[in-house]
Amino acid sequence: MYTQSPCPCCGYLTFDEDSLGEYEICAVCFWEDDPVQREDPTYAGGANTMSLEQARKNFAEFGAKSHESVINVRNPLPDQIPPHIKKD
Repeated sequence: MYTQSPCPCCGYLTFDEDSLGEYEICAVCFWEDDPVQREDPTYAGGANTMSLEQARKNFAEFGAKSHESVINVRNPLPDQIPPHIKKD
């Protein structure tokens, strides 16, 4: 069964709960789901060059984990927007 889980960077439901930490890439912010960085948001390196903490700041500022990633992202699909973010 497919259960959506939030991306640790942007918060949209872009990951399959059964494959968390398996290096999937979020289509909304381009974050690669690294289990080390998921556990330690201040760790820079691994699958992503910047820390998860920095990527979150970048996403809030310009909509992607990094400036270079902006061309690779898209808006979330309606079913990827968590209930606490949805606007009726």
